[in-house]
Amino acid sequence: MATKKNEYVQLGGILCAITLAVALVLGGVNAITVDPIAKNAALKTENALVALIPDCEAEQLDVPEGTTAEGYNATVEIVSAYKMTDASGNVAGYCVEVAPTGFGGGVDTMVGVKADGTISGISILSMAETAGLGAKASEPEFADQFIDAAGDGSLKVSKDGGDIQALTGATITSRAVTNGVDAAANYAASLS
Repeated sequence: MATKKNEYVQLGGILCAITLAVALVLGGVNAITVDPIAKNAALKTENALVALIPDCEAEQLDVPEGTTAEGYNATVEIVSAYKMTDASGNVAGYCVEVAPTGFGGGVDTMVGVKADGTISGISILSMAETAGLGAKASEPEFADQFIDAAGDGSLKVSKDGGDIQALTGATITSRAVTNGVDAAANYAASLS
């Protein structure tokens, strides 16, 4: 009986040692990768701002945590917002980062909204959607549908009576992105 108890203690000790070693390795990997991941995210945001409303100065606006806006059939989190000012000092529009929930999780999207309320375009910053289906939301065939679209709350996927053609096999992701664009336009309108 005592031998069996010693065996369990020994196995428990080995398991604890392995767990500690794995935790230390994961902590080390996190420490090494956290800065490059943050720099990559900042670069994606910067590139999106330049692409969506070019030749403008971006001023980040204060967006309190938990801020939301209404999409056409869902409430969407507003992550950040930027006022885009042209060389003459006029507001050219706003870029609004939204985080609608798709099939695989968040679809972090930057939406450009021109001063006249039309959409200048979208840029998917990150997502965890299914490869070959929802992940196609970042491809021009889908994303370009939003260029020059009215940001007046009329954006919907075709299955819901709108003009945005949903991705085949990825209606949930298509709705999420469209909700995000609609919410961004609504939020930008509140900033004007």
